[in-house]
Amino acid sequence: MGKNNKAVQWESEANEETMLFTQPDIMLKLVSTIDDKERPHITMISSNRIISNNKLVWGAFVEGLSKKYVKERPKQGILYMTAEMPFKFVQLKVNFSHTSKEGPDLEHFNKSQLMRYFTYVRTHTAYYNNIVTTTSIRDLPLFGIVKGILKNLIAKGGAKTKLSEKRLNVIGYKLFRDMIAVRVISYIDPNDGYPIMIPVIQLQAADHNRLVFPPSILKQDLIKIPVNAKVAVFGMNFDFVYQVVKGTFLGYKKYRGVKLGAIDIEEIYNSCPPVTGIIYPKIETRPKVGEFTL
Repeated sequence: MGKNNKAVQWESEANEETMLFTQPDIMLKLVSTIDDKERPHITMISSNRIISNNKLVWGAFVEGLSKKYVKERPKQGILYMTAEMPFKFVQLKVNFSHTSKEGPDLEHFNKSQLMRYFTYVRTHTAYYNNIVTTTSIRDLPLFGIVKGILKNLIAKGGAKTKLSEKRLNVIGYKLFRDMIAVRVISYIDPNDGYPIMIPVIQLQAADHNRLVFPPSILKQDLIKIPVNAKVAVFGMNFDFVYQVVKGTFLGYKKYRGVKLGAIDIEEIYNSCPPVTGIIYPKIETRPKVGEFTL
Protein backbone atom coordinates (compact mmCIF):
# COMPACT_ATOMS: atom_id res chain seq x y z
CA MET A 1 0.00 0.00 0.00
CA GLY A 2 1.44 3.39 -1.01
CA LYS A 3 2.05 6.05 1.56
CA ASN A 4 -0.81 8.21 0.25
CA ASN A 5 -3.23 5.35 1.08
CA LYS A 6 -2.21 5.14 4.74
CA ALA A 7 -4.76 6.12 7.35
CA VAL A 8 -4.55 9.84 8.06
CA GLN A 9 -3.47 11.07 11.49
CA TRP A 10 -5.42 13.92 13.08
CA GLU A 11 -3.92 16.26 15.68
CA SER A 12 -5.64 18.57 18.17
CA GLU A 13 -3.62 21.66 17.16
CA ALA A 14 -2.03 23.12 14.05
CA ASN A 15 1.76 23.23 14.07
CA GLU A 16 3.84 26.08 12.67
CA GLU A 17 4.39 24.32 9.33
CA THR A 18 0.64 23.89 8.83
CA MET A 19 -0.01 27.49 9.84
CA LEU A 20 2.51 28.81 7.29
CA PHE A 21 1.05 26.53 4.62
CA THR A 22 -2.33 28.35 4.83
CA GLN A 23 -0.95 31.89 4.43
CA PRO A 24 -0.62 32.30 0.61
CA ASP A 25 -3.45 34.21 -1.04
CA ILE A 26 -3.39 32.08 -4.19
CA MET A 27 -4.47 28.57 -3.23
CA LEU A 28 -7.70 26.61 -2.98
CA LYS A 29 -9.45 27.38 0.30
CA LEU A 30 -12.82 25.72 0.91
CA VAL A 31 -15.27 25.82 3.81
CA SER A 32 -17.83 23.02 4.24
CA THR A 33 -20.83 23.94 6.37
CA ILE A 34 -24.07 22.03 7.10
CA ASP A 35 -27.21 23.12 5.28
CA ASP A 36 -30.84 23.20 6.46
CA LYS A 37 -31.34 19.59 5.36
CA GLU A 38 -28.31 18.40 7.36
CA ARG A 39 -26.22 17.95 4.20
CA PRO A 40 -22.74 19.34 3.56
CA HIS A 41 -22.48 22.60 1.63
CA ILE A 42 -19.17 23.80 0.12
CA THR A 43 -18.06 27.40 -0.39
CA MET A 44 -14.78 28.78 -1.73
CA ILE A 45 -13.55 31.49 0.67
CA SER A 46 -10.10 32.72 -0.33
CA SER A 47 -9.77 35.12 2.63
CA ASN A 48 -9.00 32.27 4.96
CA ARG A 49 -5.99 31.28 7.10
CA ILE A 50 -4.83 29.77 10.38
CA ILE A 51 -3.70 32.49 12.81
CA SER A 52 -2.55 30.36 15.78
CA ASN A 53 -2.24 26.72 16.73
CA ASN A 54 -5.92 26.64 17.74
CA LYS A 55 -7.53 29.54 15.81
CA LEU A 56 -8.62 29.97 12.21
CA VAL A 57 -10.27 32.98 10.58
CA TRP A 58 -12.05 33.45 7.28
CA GLY A 59 -13.60 36.61 5.92
CA ALA A 60 -16.87 37.48 4.18
CA PHE A 61 -17.23 40.04 1.40
CA VAL A 62 -20.60 38.74 0.15
CA GLU A 63 -23.48 37.28 2.13
CA GLY A 64 -23.93 33.69 0.97
CA LEU A 65 -25.57 30.63 2.47
CA SER A 66 -22.41 29.49 4.28
CA LYS A 67 -22.56 32.54 6.57
CA LYS A 68 -26.13 31.66 7.51
CA TYR A 69 -25.39 27.97 8.00
CA VAL A 70 -22.31 28.46 10.16
CA LYS A 71 -24.19 30.59 12.69
CA GLU A 72 -26.95 28.00 12.98
CA ARG A 73 -24.71 24.92 12.88
CA PRO A 74 -21.13 25.88 13.86
CA LYS A 75 -19.37 22.63 12.85
CA GLN A 76 -17.28 23.01 9.68
CA GLY A 77 -14.75 21.23 7.54
CA ILE A 78 -11.87 23.22 6.02
CA LEU A 79 -9.61 22.32 3.10
CA TYR A 80 -6.48 24.15 1.93
CA MET A 81 -4.77 22.91 -1.25
CA THR A 82 -1.93 24.30 -3.33
CA ALA A 83 -2.80 25.68 -6.75
CA GLU A 84 0.17 24.15 -8.55
CA MET A 85 1.67 20.68 -8.80
CA PRO A 86 2.86 18.86 -6.85
CA PHE A 87 -0.49 19.24 -5.05
CA LYS A 88 -0.44 19.33 -1.26
CA PHE A 89 -3.37 19.82 1.11
CA VAL A 90 -4.49 20.12 4.71
CA GLN A 91 -7.87 19.16 6.24
CA LEU A 92 -9.37 20.62 9.41
CA LYS A 93 -12.47 20.38 11.56
CA VAL A 94 -13.37 23.66 13.26
CA ASN A 95 -16.10 25.27 15.36
CA PHE A 96 -17.45 28.74 14.65
CA SER A 97 -16.80 31.08 17.60
CA HIS A 98 -17.71 34.70 16.78
CA THR A 99 -17.54 37.48 14.20
CA SER A 100 -15.83 40.85 14.13
CA LYS A 101 -16.32 43.91 11.92
CA GLU A 102 -12.87 45.34 12.61
CA GLY A 103 -9.34 44.39 13.54
CA PRO A 104 -6.00 43.31 12.06
CA ASP A 105 -7.36 40.18 10.38
CA LEU A 106 -9.78 42.19 8.25
CA GLU A 107 -6.96 44.60 7.41
CA HIS A 108 -4.78 41.66 6.38
CA PHE A 109 -7.47 40.23 4.06
CA ASN A 110 -8.16 43.60 2.43
CA LYS A 111 -4.46 44.11 1.68
CA SER A 112 -4.13 40.71 0.07
CA GLN A 113 -3.39 40.14 -3.63
CA LEU A 114 -7.02 39.24 -4.21
CA MET A 115 -8.64 42.22 -2.49
CA ARG A 116 -6.24 45.18 -2.53
CA TYR A 117 -7.40 46.55 -5.90
CA PHE A 118 -11.13 46.29 -5.25
CA THR A 119 -12.67 49.71 -4.65
CA TYR A 120 -16.26 48.78 -3.88
CA VAL A 121 -15.90 45.24 -2.52
CA ARG A 122 -14.21 44.72 0.83
CA THR A 123 -13.95 41.88 3.30
CA HIS A 124 -16.36 43.28 5.87
CA THR A 125 -16.69 40.53 8.50
CA ALA A 126 -14.17 38.15 10.05
CA TYR A 127 -15.47 34.75 11.15
CA TYR A 128 -13.35 33.27 13.94
CA ASN A 129 -13.20 29.53 14.49
CA ASN A 130 -11.68 27.20 17.07
CA ILE A 131 -9.62 24.36 15.61
CA VAL A 132 -10.89 20.99 16.82
CA THR A 133 -8.55 18.76 14.85
CA THR A 134 -6.24 18.99 11.85
CA THR A 135 -4.11 16.81 9.61
CA SER A 136 -0.52 17.56 8.76
CA ILE A 137 0.36 18.65 5.20
CA ARG A 138 -0.49 15.77 2.86
CA ASP A 139 0.59 14.91 -0.70
CA LEU A 140 -1.75 14.35 -3.64
CA PRO A 141 0.52 12.40 -6.03
CA LEU A 142 0.05 12.98 -9.75
CA PHE A 143 0.36 9.26 -10.55
CA GLY A 144 -2.75 8.40 -8.54
CA ILE A 145 -4.73 11.17 -10.26
CA VAL A 146 -3.71 10.01 -13.75
CA LYS A 147 -4.43 6.37 -12.84
CA GLY A 148 -7.90 7.36 -11.63
CA ILE A 149 -8.68 9.37 -14.78
CA LEU A 150 -7.73 6.40 -16.97
CA LYS A 151 -9.92 4.06 -14.91
CA ASN A 152 -12.82 6.49 -15.24
CA LEU A 153 -12.38 6.65 -19.02
CA ILE A 154 -12.73 2.87 -19.17
CA ALA A 155 -15.61 2.40 -16.73
CA LYS A 156 -17.80 5.51 -16.43
CA GLY A 157 -19.89 4.60 -19.48
CA GLY A 158 -21.10 1.52 -17.62
CA ALA A 159 -22.31 3.64 -14.72
CA LYS A 160 -24.81 5.72 -16.69
CA THR A 161 -28.32 6.08 -15.33
CA LYS A 162 -31.45 5.37 -17.37
CA LEU A 163 -33.04 8.72 -16.53
CA SER A 164 -34.39 10.82 -19.38
CA GLU A 165 -33.86 14.17 -17.65
CA LYS A 166 -30.58 16.05 -17.60
CA ARG A 167 -29.87 17.43 -14.12
CA LEU A 168 -26.45 18.88 -14.92
CA ASN A 169 -26.82 21.82 -17.29
CA VAL A 170 -24.44 22.44 -20.19
CA ILE A 171 -21.90 24.25 -18.01
CA GLY A 172 -22.09 21.73 -15.19
CA TYR A 173 -21.80 18.74 -17.49
CA LYS A 174 -18.67 20.14 -19.12
CA LEU A 175 -17.30 21.05 -15.69
CA PHE A 176 -17.54 17.45 -14.50
CA ARG A 177 -16.46 15.89 -17.81
CA ASP A 178 -13.21 17.80 -18.21
CA MET A 179 -10.18 15.58 -17.77
CA ILE A 180 -8.46 17.84 -15.25
CA ALA A 181 -10.33 20.15 -12.88
CA VAL A 182 -10.68 20.79 -9.15
CA ARG A 183 -13.10 18.35 -7.51
CA VAL A 184 -13.65 17.89 -3.79
CA ILE A 185 -16.13 15.64 -1.94
CA SER A 186 -17.57 16.55 1.45
CA TYR A 187 -19.51 14.28 3.76
CA ILE A 188 -20.51 14.53 7.41
CA ASP A 189 -18.44 12.29 9.68
CA PRO A 190 -20.96 10.08 11.52
CA ASN A 191 -18.58 9.83 14.50
CA ASP A 192 -18.63 13.53 15.44
CA GLY A 193 -20.95 15.38 13.03
CA TYR A 194 -18.21 17.47 11.38
CA PRO A 195 -17.95 17.81 7.59
CA ILE A 196 -14.80 16.34 6.03
CA MET A 197 -13.49 17.33 2.59
CA ILE A 198 -11.45 15.02 0.36
CA PRO A 199 -9.76 16.06 -2.93
CA VAL A 200 -10.95 13.73 -5.70
CA ILE A 201 -9.70 15.21 -8.97
CA GLN A 202 -10.32 11.90 -10.77
CA LEU A 203 -14.10 12.26 -10.27
CA GLN A 204 -16.16 12.71 -13.46
CA ALA A 205 -19.76 12.70 -14.66
CA ALA A 206 -20.99 9.34 -15.95
CA ASP A 207 -23.90 11.22 -17.48
CA HIS A 208 -26.02 14.27 -16.61
CA ASN A 209 -27.37 12.59 -13.46
CA ARG A 210 -24.52 10.68 -11.80
CA LEU A 211 -20.93 11.35 -10.73
CA VAL A 212 -18.39 8.55 -10.37
CA PHE A 213 -14.84 8.16 -9.10
CA PRO A 214 -12.34 5.33 -8.55
CA PRO A 215 -10.63 5.20 -5.13
CA SER A 216 -7.25 5.22 -6.88
CA ILE A 217 -5.83 7.81 -4.48
CA LEU A 218 -6.59 8.65 -0.82
CA LYS A 219 -8.34 5.28 -0.66
CA GLN A 220 -8.37 5.13 3.14
CA ASP A 221 -10.18 8.47 3.21
CA LEU A 222 -12.71 7.65 0.50
CA ILE A 223 -13.75 4.24 1.84
CA LYS A 224 -14.89 5.92 5.07
CA ILE A 225 -17.76 7.69 3.31
CA PRO A 226 -20.86 5.78 4.50
CA VAL A 227 -23.11 4.18 1.90
CA ASN A 228 -26.26 6.32 1.42
CA ALA A 229 -24.52 9.33 2.99
CA LYS A 230 -25.55 12.74 1.73
CA VAL A 231 -22.54 14.34 0.08
CA ALA A 232 -21.58 17.56 -1.68
CA VAL A 233 -19.11 17.79 -4.57
CA PHE A 234 -17.33 21.04 -5.43
CA GLY A 235 -16.26 21.27 -9.06
CA MET A 236 -14.23 24.14 -10.52
CA ASN A 237 -12.34 24.62 -13.78
CA PHE A 238 -9.33 26.84 -14.44
CA ASP A 239 -11.57 29.73 -15.52
CA PHE A 240 -12.94 29.76 -11.94
CA VAL A 241 -16.37 28.53 -13.01
CA TYR A 242 -17.71 26.32 -10.25
CA GLN A 243 -20.81 24.49 -9.07
CA VAL A 244 -21.71 22.43 -6.00
CA VAL A 245 -23.54 19.16 -6.61
CA LYS A 246 -25.40 17.47 -3.75
CA GLY A 247 -26.60 13.90 -3.76
CA THR A 248 -26.48 10.42 -2.26
CA PHE A 249 -23.36 8.27 -2.23
CA LEU A 250 -24.37 4.82 -3.49
CA GLY A 251 -21.19 3.04 -2.41
CA TYR A 252 -18.68 1.16 -4.57
CA LYS A 253 -19.53 -1.20 -7.39
CA LYS A 254 -17.68 -2.62 -10.39
CA TYR A 255 -18.56 -1.11 -13.75
CA ARG A 256 -16.87 -2.75 -16.74
CA GLY A 257 -14.56 -4.48 -14.29
CA VAL A 258 -13.46 -1.27 -12.52
CA LYS A 259 -14.51 -0.33 -8.99
CA LEU A 260 -16.16 3.11 -8.88
CA GLY A 261 -17.90 5.09 -6.21
CA ALA A 262 -21.15 6.60 -7.49
CA ILE A 263 -23.14 9.68 -6.46
CA ASP A 264 -26.68 10.25 -7.71
CA ILE A 265 -27.32 13.97 -8.24
CA GLU A 266 -30.22 15.48 -6.29
CA GLU A 267 -29.46 19.21 -6.15
CA ILE A 268 -27.13 21.62 -7.94
CA TYR A 269 -26.03 24.96 -6.49
CA ASN A 270 -24.44 27.56 -8.74
CA SER A 271 -22.16 30.11 -7.08
CA CYS A 272 -21.21 32.12 -10.17
CA PRO A 273 -23.01 34.94 -11.99
CA PRO A 274 -25.33 35.45 -13.78
CA VAL A 275 -27.53 32.98 -11.83
CA THR A 276 -26.59 32.17 -8.24
CA GLY A 277 -28.43 29.75 -6.01
CA ILE A 278 -30.12 26.41 -6.58
CA ILE A 279 -30.46 25.69 -10.31
CA TYR A 280 -31.69 22.10 -9.94
CA PRO A 281 -34.38 21.20 -9.10
CA LYS A 282 -36.07 24.30 -10.47
CA ILE A 283 -37.81 26.26 -7.77
CA GLU A 284 -41.52 26.62 -8.44
CA THR A 285 -42.80 30.18 -8.14
CA ARG A 286 -46.30 31.56 -7.98
CA PRO A 287 -47.60 33.33 -11.08
CA LYS A 288 -47.35 37.08 -11.06
CA VAL A 289 -50.49 38.82 -9.73
CA GLY A 290 -51.60 41.57 -12.09
CA GLU A 291 -55.17 42.16 -10.93
CA PHE A 292 -56.66 42.51 -7.47
CA THR A 293 -60.31 41.89 -6.53
CA LEU A 294 -61.78 42.87 -3.20
